Amino acid sequence: MGCLQSYITSILLLLSGLIQWGGARVLVEVQSGPLHRVIGYPISISCNVSGFSNPSAQQDFRFSVYKPKNPTQEIQIISTDDNNYAMAVYGARVRGDVITLERLSVTSVLFHVKSLEDGDEGEYECHTPNSEVVYDGTYNAKTTLKVIKDTLTASSTGPASFSLSEGDDLTLQCLASTNTFQHTHLSITWYHHGDREASPHPIISLDRDLTVSPGQRFEGRYQKGLIVLDKLEEATYRLKMARIELSDAGMIYCHAQEWIQDPDRSWYPIAQKDTQPTMLEVKAIVVAPDQGSGSMVVRMIVHKTQLQEGEELSLHCIVDTQGPVGQFFSVAWVKDNQELAQIGPTGVLSVGPEYGGRESGGELRAVRMREKTHLLTLRPVRTQDQGVYHCRAWPQERDGNGVFTQGSTQDSTTETITITATESGLAVAMETQQVSVDEGDALQLTCRVSGVKGQLSVTWQHRSASMATGHFSDIISLSRVGVMELGAEFGKRNVRTMRPMADTFTLELGEVTPSDAGAYQCTVSEWTTEANGNGKKTHSQSQDCSVEVHHVESLLSVYLSSRGVQVTVGGEVELVCRVQGPSLPVTVTWSLQREGQSAPDNILTLSYTGDITWSGDQSNYQLRATTGKKEVRYYLRIIKASHKETGRYQCVISAFLLGRHRKPWNSNALGVLVQTPESVLTLSSSSSPLDKSVKTDIQMECSVAKATSNSSRFAVSWLAQKNGEGNKTVLSSDRDAVITLGLGSGTEQRISMRRREGRSFELTIRQARSWDNGMYYCVVEEWLQDPHGQWYKLQPSSAAMELRLQETVSDLSVDKTEQETEVREGEGVELTCTLTSGASDPASLYALTWFYLKRGSSSSSRVPLVILGRDGLLKYPDDKWHQDQKGRLIFSRPTHGTFLLGLQRALQGDSGVYQCQVDQYKLNHEGIWEQTASDQSGTADLTVKPIESVLTLSSSPSPLDQSVNTDIQMECSVVKPTANSSRFAVIWLAQKKGEGNQTILHSYHDAVVTVGQGAGLGGEQRISMRRSEGRRFKLTIRQARSWDSGMYYCVVEEWLQDPLGRWYKLQPSSAAMELRINQKVTNLSVNQTDLEMEVKEGEGAELTCALTSGDPASLYSLTWFYMRRGSSSSPRVPLVILGHDGVLKYPEDQDNRGLQDQKGRLIFSSPSHGTFLLGLQRALQGDSGVYQCQVDQYKLNHGNWELIATNQSGKTNLTVRRPIEDVSEVLSEQGFVTESVLGIFIPLVCILAILVMVLSIKLKRKGSAGNKKQANSLCLEVNPLNPRPED
Repeated sequence: MGCLQSYITSILLLLSGLIQWGGARVLVEVQSGPLHRVIGYPISISCNVSGFSNPSAQQDFRFSVYKPKNPTQEIQIISTDDNNYAMAVYGARVRGDVITLERLSVTSVLFHVKSLEDGDEGEYECHTPNSEVVYDGTYNAKTTLKVIKDTLTASSTGPASFSLSEGDDLTLQCLASTNTFQHTHLSITWYHHGDREASPHPIISLDRDLTVSPGQRFEGRYQKGLIVLDKLEEATYRLKMARIELSDAGMIYCHAQEWIQDPDRSWYPIAQKDTQPTMLEVKAIVVAPDQGSGSMVVRMIVHKTQLQEGEELSLHCIVDTQGPVGQFFSVAWVKDNQELAQIGPTGVLSVGPEYGGRESGGELRAVRMREKTHLLTLRPVRTQDQGVYHCRAWPQERDGNGVFTQGSTQDSTTETITITATESGLAVAMETQQVSVDEGDALQLTCRVSGVKGQLSVTWQHRSASMATGHFSDIISLSRVGVMELGAEFGKRNVRTMRPMADTFTLELGEVTPSDAGAYQCTVSEWTTEANGNGKKTHSQSQDCSVEVHHVESLLSVYLSSRGVQVTVGGEVELVCRVQGPSLPVTVTWSLQREGQSAPDNILTLSYTGDITWSGDQSNYQLRATTGKKEVRYYLRIIKASHKETGRYQCVISAFLLGRHRKPWNSNALGVLVQTPESVLTLSSSSSPLDKSVKTDIQMECSVAKATSNSSRFAVSWLAQKNGEGNKTVLSSDRDAVITLGLGSGTEQRISMRRREGRSFELTIRQARSWDNGMYYCVVEEWLQDPHGQWYKLQPSSAAMELRLQETVSDLSVDKTEQETEVREGEGVELTCTLTSGASDPASLYALTWFYLKRGSSSSSRVPLVILGRDGLLKYPDDKWHQDQKGRLIFSRPTHGTFLLGLQRALQGDSGVYQCQVDQYKLNHEGIWEQTASDQSGTADLTVKPIESVLTLSSSPSPLDQSVNTDIQMECSVVKPTANSSRFAVIWLAQKKGEGNQTILHSYHDAVVTVGQGAGLGGEQRISMRRSEGRRFKLTIRQARSWDSGMYYCVVEEWLQDPLGRWYKLQPSSAAMELRINQKVTNLSVNQTDLEMEVKEGEGAELTCALTSGDPASLYSLTWFYMRRGSSSSPRVPLVILGHDGVLKYPEDQDNRGLQDQKGRLIFSSPSHGTFLLGLQRALQGDSGVYQCQVDQYKLNHGNWELIATNQSGKTNLTVRRPIEDVSEVLSEQGFVTESVLGIFIPLVCILAILVMVLSIKLKRKGSAGNKKQANSLCLEVNPLNPRPED
């Protein structure tokens, strides 16, 4: 019982394995790496498994890490199935939930580390324990994690708090940058956190792709242009908020995020920083409530219109209104139709770009003196300030939300201001008009003055090169008393202005960037001191220059070279990376791309600080650097080269400026080829030829006389070449002395090899046979080790030896006559193997083997069919390719020296070459049967031919004359088959009017019938076929039509079964019959002209079917058919059928449902007795195709209406095209000139119109007599789609 249970368990395990083998393989997948993450920030790594037989079963996961210092040691971290899985180094972080494992599903988890540490870098492995009996697949996956330093910085440049009034403007700046060596992007978001709000809300953000998007709360103000985010220089981000509101009070801060793109192309945030918040206080403007506005008059008062340069211009703007006190107004001063300045309804001043600098310098001021009086002062005035001035005002209504609505404007009268220039000798000149400077260097500009009479002040301004006509922004100014003041945009820059001499001002700007390029302006102002001690600006002069900044990328060049790039294994190579250009801190990275790799491998990185980081094996490389004039050379030396160092080398440099690395610059690629040394291997071998006797042991020796290296190892292969065949491996030994036997050598485990003294290789063949004769080759491969310990081989060498074996004397001889035999498939054949001598020896026993060889194959591919042992036992070897022969083989031995092989029910696959081999055995002196001789017969070439068909047919007499509307029968019979067991397949073909043959019916040898689409018969289902007595095939055509005339062919295929029961067919035979359909005497004739019609999509089309002759005493039925264009096999589809009783039908066609939508657009009518029209409304492109009508004529015969004739119209080829608006466009496409077409088309239309009118009059007169009968048979007056039934 225990045995049975063990057996059942084994069977179950086997079945389980088969199920697993047939199913999906297990596969564990982990997030692809390398992943770069920052110290102190979290990371999540996904892992999932698939391929288990039960996908709903919960699987367990385990995470481990392999550190770079010891890459082979596994350190366990966390597991879903074992709480004590973590090793000590990670135990505390796992217990403290710093490292967790989150299960997403039964087959997937997320590995979380809340805060990365410096030692977390390594190769992480996700492993799934097998939960099933059989192992099949991959149960672990690895990914690499790189832990990098946090280099992201973010800071604000403005004051810690602001106190502004409602309607003021707010500007804040944020500095954000990173020095991460990897390629990362930054995103910036400004947040607002209200005093009583639980969480902050985004104001506006600049994402990692430099796309600006506003927060939901601030989107409306962003759309109006009140909120703007600008990127200044490389690391400055400015927020501008115009017309701030009371709700803006609170904290505003900048949030920076650093993003990196993972290998799966997804972006991941690796670091983030917030700036110190800025506290914003917004004061409300207390005004009286809005009571509406009355009429308004605007006046401007100017006390002095004739001024001298340096004096003060005062413009009073007075708004007279009948509105209530506290009404809101906006007031603006306009010069030469350009707005100079404006005071808004809340008292906020805004100045136009032309006078922005004058306002910031204190020269322009505008104030509200009283509720309706506003004053603009400009001092000192300049000659360019003269012009035509006026004042403009408009009321502003404020709603409950504090939003102002502008009313209609009112302008004052204009005043012309004239300004006369005073004499001044002040002149300003830039020392250089065009200045070029390299990125990272210092910029120095010099401005010289002359004709000075008083104190001087200077202001330096800058306009970016990207703004050709924009306004200048302040860089720095030096007042007349020596006080320096920095501009807002240059507050964090290393900038200063000096006055080294009385007539000279200088500007110094350190570490220039590309954004510093553009125009620089030096403005010098002259001051005098008034009686009250205040300074008064009298004159100003400006001069500018252009500054070009050369990008660092355009200054540096890198080139890689070497004196020798081809070296043998173990040699040295030195590569030189030459960096030319200014002396800048650069980081250099060396890389190697090997053949077949998609991306290069980094060798080392030399940082701008001098630190070296090795990415791979550093034992084989040395690095040094030399500095020259405008050139630094970096040398990479390969100490002991191996094939591993073969590939394309490249050095990549990246300049380090302004706290960050610039865009990498690649050198040219330089290929290094490490070649194997030339082999000097020399061999010696046994003497050749080697003459021996059969049944003796043969030794052949091959020795290494000279080797390339004393440390070489050798792999040896012994090859044999026999009877002119190709070389075959007899035996091989690899460099580790592992021996492998060859296949097809015929030595039957009689060979062996041994090594003597390390470099001598002896091949032994025991009990040699006669067929062991031939050439033997000893092929030796020499293997050497490279500096990394990897083995590689040199060019092999070989030695040849000829073995000649002599047979012992024996009288055994087999008949070697070559035979060729032919039989028919299914017949039997007998092959003979006869001993011509030796059969009479009563002291001998014989063993025999019959071989089969597929024709055209080599002799080594022959297969044993039957083996007769010397003990008389008969065996059939297991060969899957000849299993079907076993039951048909008969072996016999009618005499002592005759061996017969019979093959019953031969198949074509039995064709080939047959041969027998006879082995003779005799008792030796020890009483053991010993083989003394062996011989082979001649070959018997057997050919099994297929059965030839003798099929004979008979058919109905031809031609066959019949009348229309009668049932036609044509018969085809088998007179003589090839075999009584034959089956038959029948194909009926039709050929009409010179067309090709078309299949109308096919009956297979298993009597399955399919109906063809050809000859206009299949679609109307008027045909059938009946088998009688198994060999007679009768085709019936019901209600024959005139177009059924033509040639008909009966094609018969004869099918037979081979001895294995498989069906195959013989050559077909056919019989022809001509069918002639004679119509009854009738005058029915339909217009058979083929037409081409083209309409635009959406237009209507009208198709005509007209009788050219007919009989008023007849009734007619009509069918409109449709056939798709370009398909001869496409069946005709009936669209509309008008019976001879006047009933109109729309057939339901299941095979052409795409035409069902036509029903509602078809209009059928018959305007005259012999005309039938089919209208198609709102034509579609899908309506394109061939249309044809069929008319059947009926006459009374003894009170019954009888079909007497049928005729078909010509074909109308309808094309529906898309509408084209421009007719001339169509005509031009067809190659016609519009004027020529119209010249021909218009007269042609007139002629056709006259013809139609004449024909219509004649048809009406001719058809008036038959109108009554026509109306009785077809009622079309009300609606042609719904005819009335016959009365």
